[in-house]
Amino acid sequence: MKDNKSISWRQVWSEFFPLLGNWWRSLSASYLLGLCAVAAAVLAPWPLKYIIDNVLANEALPAPLQPFQQHFDAGQLILLLAGLAALIAILGALCTAAEKNINARVREKMALEIRASTLDHITRLSLSSNTAHRSGELVMRLVTDVHHVVRLFTKTLPLVIRYLLTTLIVLGAMFWVAPQMGALGLGILLFMVLLVRVYAGALQRASRNKRRNEGKVAALSQEIISGLPGIQATGAEARVRTRFIDTNKISLHAGVRETRVAVNMERTMKIANGAATALIIGAGGLLVMAGKLSLGELTICISYIHQLLKPVEKINELASAVARGTIRGEQLIQLLQQQPEIIEASHPLPLVKQPASGDIELKNLTFAYPATQSGQAAAAVFENINLHLKPGSFTVLEGASGSGKSTLLNLLLRLYDPQRGEILIDGRPSTQLKIKDLRSQFAVMLQTIHIFAGSLREALQPPHRLLPDRHLWRVLKDVALDDFVSSLPQGLDTPLGECASNISGGQRARLALCRALLSARPILLLDEPLANVDKHSQQVIINALKKIKGQCTCLAVSHQAALRQCADRVIHLKNGHFIEVAPTDHSDNEVI
Repeated sequence: MKDNKSISWRQVWSEFFPLLGNWWRSLSASYLLGLCAVAAAVLAPWPLKYIIDNVLANEALPAPLQPFQQHFDAGQLILLLAGLAALIAILGALCTAAEKNINARVREKMALEIRASTLDHITRLSLSSNTAHRSGELVMRLVTDVHHVVRLFTKTLPLVIRYLLTTLIVLGAMFWVAPQMGALGLGILLFMVLLVRVYAGALQRASRNKRRNEGKVAALSQEIISGLPGIQATGAEARVRTRFIDTNKISLHAGVRETRVAVNMERTMKIANGAATALIIGAGGLLVMAGKLSLGELTICISYIHQLLKPVEKINELASAVARGTIRGEQLIQLLQQQPEIIEASHPLPLVKQPASGDIELKNLTFAYPATQSGQAAAAVFENINLHLKPGSFTVLEGASGSGKSTLLNLLLRLYDPQRGEILIDGRPSTQLKIKDLRSQFAVMLQTIHIFAGSLREALQPPHRLLPDRHLWRVLKDVALDDFVSSLPQGLDTPLGECASNISGGQRARLALCRALLSARPILLLDEPLANVDKHSQQVIINALKKIKGQCTCLAVSHQAALRQCADRVIHLKNGHFIEVAPTDHSDNEVI
């Protein structure tokens, strides 16, 4: 993975700018409207110039406007020119509003696309890759970083282009009206650009440091919220609060530092703006006295210098937005450059039959976790193990904590790949199958139950199809949850909290099993299905598993001997090897 410092603004540009091509029609209309708004701003002071130089001074208007001077008196001309000024202002406002609305639509669509593709990338990363990022940091990348990157290309960039067009057109107009004033305006502009360059580096460094510390605060906040029950149960609130405050203090200092640099830049720019305005007024006044500039032309030059200085006044905000967007883009690219360890086969094989029959074979399987950050390789979890699970069989895998039981499930799901050996599904190596096809053969009940907040019905529905309520009620009855759900005022529409925190642990476990059974897949993997539930819920789960025995291949990891009631085979995992025992043998209680 590349270091953050090796990622430049050019990479941020080349990574995300091409996405704008998806909405080129909308953006073309937006930039055309922006150009019209710039034209309106440039034309805005001319009606006043004509009023001062031509109507009040009774001088001839330019040839195209002379017919008006012939048919209207001075008062009427003033009203007409004032109306023209109002019309120009209205057109400019309408064009600006339409431009912003179009850019806002593009911004939301682009944010959705980048977030969706980033989420796809995160879900393709292996378990070992995801553990390198704290969940709060990943949330920052997915939400906040994407927001700032999209804002850079759909709000800041159009503003920069508009200000650039305004600067070029206004400078051209100033040179046309009075070359001396145009040259003075150009000199002022170059001086302002030099000032911005002086502050830009410090501002970018301060922004990067602030972003890094914001990520740490977000990550710690996520951990605290998710671990709140344990914190409260152990009385660790004071210790956690101290750690939270210490982390926030570092972020606070980084934020103050960024603000200090930005304020220093803003103060300098304001002083420079005031000096520039005074210089234009003084020089223009002298030119008027010398007869080289009319009063109306001086008015135009003063108006134009304000238009030139307006982008400069916004340079602080633009520089901050560009720096912020670039830094967030660097962070996002750093994540996107992280390659998944589980790679799809270049020419994947189809399953022998769809759905699979459920025949699973492990052949000479060897697996060890990746080396630690210190470079020390972890000890092998498995060494040349072999196992054959026949279709429809029910196998219970037992073993001490840390023996590798859950790791074996992760290997079957191809969340990890073995270093040697292979896993065969219906005779086909799992690494040669499409990852999506492989995982779609498994229904899974994990020890850590994850249920999205939403209705009970939504929690039960399998991921790739929508089942009618009668199917849901049938399986709810199998896990003895039908009476409980029926007693709820809203039934299947009852809202569940995050991770179903508003129901008991036993009900959560049965709900997770119900969801797995509703998937109706040929292979069922159970990771400690009886853990952390009461005796009644354990027996309900066992009875439900007995009903589906023979309908799918089932591999259950468990510490509880009670699950042997369902088993055709019981296998101990000890020191990286399998030892098969009779389902009725309870002598090895030390591993149960």
